[in-house]
Amino acid sequence: MLQLHSSLIDFQGQGLMFLGPSGIGKTTQAELWNRYRDALIINGDIVFVQEKEDCFLGWGTPWHGSSPYCENASVPVKALVVLKQAPENSIRELTGFEKVTAVSNSVFYPQWLENGMELCLETLDHLLTRLPVYELRCRPDEEAVKLTEETIFH
Repeated sequence: MLQLHSSLIDFQGQGLMFLGPSGIGKTTQAELWNRYRDALIINGDIVFVQEKEDCFLGWGTPWHGSSPYCENASVPVKALVVLKQAPENSIRELTGFEKVTAVSNSVFYPQWLENGMELCLETLDHLLTRLPVYELRCRPDEEAVKLTEETIFH
């Protein structure tokens, strides 16, 4: 299981995780999906990701940072979206090493656990091999939601 600094929504039974540093807009994007697409916000700050045989499950946690969202729920993760603030909305799928760099900054590495780093990196490798990662440069508006939905869910 991985612990990531991200928000997690359930959109029609599929999970979408928004990653990035504090203040980038993770909770804001989740709230936009809730407002415009009726998505459930599972967590706004810390998400557990569990590797299963056929999917990765995103889990809400009791920790929610400055956001009020912390549902005791899980959803199969469809994709990870790394956020960047920008004057215009654009999205692209990341590949190779840029995928690793973009996501690894949001992982909490369990250095307190013997072999924790190895287990974490192995699970992270599986996650990045099996799930797409996108970079969303965006404004906090409905157009960013629409662009992301069209790219990932259609």
